[in-house]
Amino acid sequence: MTKVIIKKLNMTFELNDNQIKQYNEWKNKLPKISEGHFGAAGGGYWFKFIPTGLGTIVIAGRDDVPEMDIDLTEYKEF
Repeated sequence: MTKVIIKKLNMTFELNDNQIKQYNEWKNKLPKISEGHFGAAGGGYWFKFIPTGLGTIVIAGRDDVPEMDIDLTEYKEF
């Protein structure tokens, strides 16, 4: 019998000050939505973090405007 051990791996992703500034500017340019449009928690916004050997790709978006996703990746850090 083979014993399989699964080790839990936690990863934490953070935005730097420049990425937060870009995100807030982008968010302010999006079409306004009515209160409660995404539910009680206000959801609908998302972040995608893709770790690579060179750095982490960071993309943010809002469910109702997929054509307006923003790439927050700091490519100069690669």
